[in-house]
Amino acid sequence: MTFAFAPAVRDRVGLLIGLAGPTGSGKTLSALKIARGLAGGDDSKIAFVDTEGGRGKHYAPAPSEKPSETVFGFQHCDLRPPFTPEAYRDAIAAADAAGFEVILVDSFSHVWDGDGGLQEMHDVIVDESVVKSRAAAEEKGWRFDEAVTRDKASIGAWKEPKTRHKRLVSRLIQCRAHLVICMRADEKMRMETVGEEGRNGKTFKKTVITAAKDLPLAERWVPIVEKRFPYELTTSFVLAPTNPGVPIPIKLQDQHRSAVPLDRRIDEGVGRALATWAKGGAAPMTARERLYVAAREAADQGAVALADFRRGLDDRADTALFPILDELTRRASDFDAANDSFPGDRSEAA
Repeated sequence: MTFAFAPAVRDRVGLLIGLAGPTGSGKTLSALKIARGLAGGDDSKIAFVDTEGGRGKHYAPAPSEKPSETVFGFQHCDLRPPFTPEAYRDAIAAADAAGFEVILVDSFSHVWDGDGGLQEMHDVIVDESVVKSRAAAEEKGWRFDEAVTRDKASIGAWKEPKTRHKRLVSRLIQCRAHLVICMRADEKMRMETVGEEGRNGKTFKKTVITAAKDLPLAERWVPIVEKRFPYELTTSFVLAPTNPGVPIPIKLQDQHRSAVPLDRRIDEGVGRALATWAKGGAAPMTARERLYVAAREAADQGAVALADFRRGLDDRADTALFPILDELTRRASDFDAANDSFPGDRSEAA
């Protein structure tokens, strides 16, 4: 096998975008808006892989209806049980081979806890192990403890399901199309074991429980998928029912931050901005970044220009300058020092 190397250029990067949330969090609508943006506004380029019994069609047009802000003309495919990793892989591969630019999967959670999913595979393997162990114990006259046998079998029983899931993730990463993946989420409390020093100076362990309502939203709502999966994606978010459609980052890298505003609902602009970045363009600047550029330009004209610029800002915008205020002052001072006097300003009488 020979290998060829060429200069790396970001000109067609496939994106994997994850949205997790409970019922009422707006994840399906948000995913469709991102998908439309990624597809350049052409809904016919979107393939919708639906594991929710056709619920994705709630956002499809009626026979005489046209696509609108909340109605989408995507191509639809029902994915039925069993929800094995191979079923997901084959559906996604078929959409990719058909040339769709965007593939939306709703929901990816079934491959974890649905009929035929990873947890069911694990349970079947454990049950088979228990049956074999019980038969061996009865044959040899040994005492049989089912609970102990299940505990011992449980860890090893994850090997096959996790291996099959890894193959699915590998296929996602190789996908030519952009992938938008919806995941259900459960509200979870946090339990952690901490060490605490007792009166006798010895350290003992105790369990500390934090109620779900007291956790940050990104920790409160846990995606129902294999725990590492959200971090395998290009970017992933939680959506909460208290503020539907507003993203809370699970994984958000610096190069994508300006494409995904975190203070408002997801819209098509998020998909367009991410598509621009994937094609090699620059993601649009955030309002704060634009403010900083304008402030630096004013500072480079001196202290008077900087003061005039700040007088034109409202209190919120001026407060946002505080992190770079020392830099702005220094830039203005440097300009003023360099332009303190010019030869033409001096008296010619010397």
